Amino acid sequence: MIEIKKSSAPPDLVKLQQDAVAQGLTANQAYDTLRNPLKGGIIELLLKEQGHICAYCMRRIPDERKGLPHVKIEHWNARNGEHGETCGSYGALDYGNFLAVCSGNQNGCSKGKEEKLTCDASRGNKKLIVNPLNPETLSTIYYTEDGMIAASDSDINKDLTITLNLNCMRDSVQLPKERKRALDEIQAVILSEVEAGNSLLESCTHLYRELLKIEDKKPAYIGISLWWLKDCIDRLTINT
Repeated sequence: MIEIKKSSAPPDLVKLQQDAVAQGLTANQAYDTLRNPLKGGIIELLLKEQGHICAYCMRRIPDERKGLPHVKIEHWNARNGEHGETCGSYGALDYGNFLAVCSGNQNGCSKGKEEKLTCDASRGNKKLIVNPLNPETLSTIYYTEDGMIAASDSDINKDLTITLNLNCMRDSVQLPKERKRALDEIQAVILSEVEAGNSLLESCTHLYRELLKIEDKKPAYIGISLWWLKDCIDRLTINT
C-alpha cells in the first residue's frame, strides 16, 4: 500500500454533494444520485491519480479477469459502518473519501468461501485505521522476502492482514506470491547493475527515484518494491 495524492473534486460532483446535503438525503440515497456519465468520469480520474492500481492490494485495475467487476469506488469512511455509523450524505459524495479498488474477488467467490475475499469486499463496513490517503498510517508497514505484508503497529497490522485480507493465498488469489514476483524483478535489476560494476547504493537510489516518478501506469504491487529499495538505501546509508 502506498500513499495516494488526491486531485481536486470535479465541480459537478461538488454540486451533487451540495444538493444531497440540502435535501437531507441519507448516505445511500446520496450515493445513488451519482450516475453516468459523471460516475464514469470520476472512476477514470481515480484510476489516473492511483496509477491504475488498487488502493489496497495494488493489483492492476481495471481488472480484466472474467466474471469480475473491472473497478469499484470505495468509501474509506464507510457509508454504513458496522456499528451503525454513517459518513452521511456529504461523505457519500466526498471525492476525498473515494478510492478506486479491485473486485476483491467478490464475484469469483462462492458462498462459504469468504476467506478468498480481499480489499473492500473483505472489509465490508468495518472501520479502518490504515488509509492510503494518510501517509502517517502507512509508516509502520513492511514486507517480508516471501511477499507478505505486515505492520509493526498492531491496529494497522489487523487492518492489513484480517480486515482487508491482503495476505490471501487461496486458490487463484495469491497476493504474497504476486508481490514476491514483483520484488524478484526489482532485485534482478539491482543485481544486474551491481554485476556491471555500479554501486549498490547508487543503483537502489536511482531505481527508487525512477519508480517514484511514475504516475500512470504504476507497476502492479509497487509498494513492496519501493519498501525494499528504501530499506536497502537506509541500511547502506547508515553503514557509510
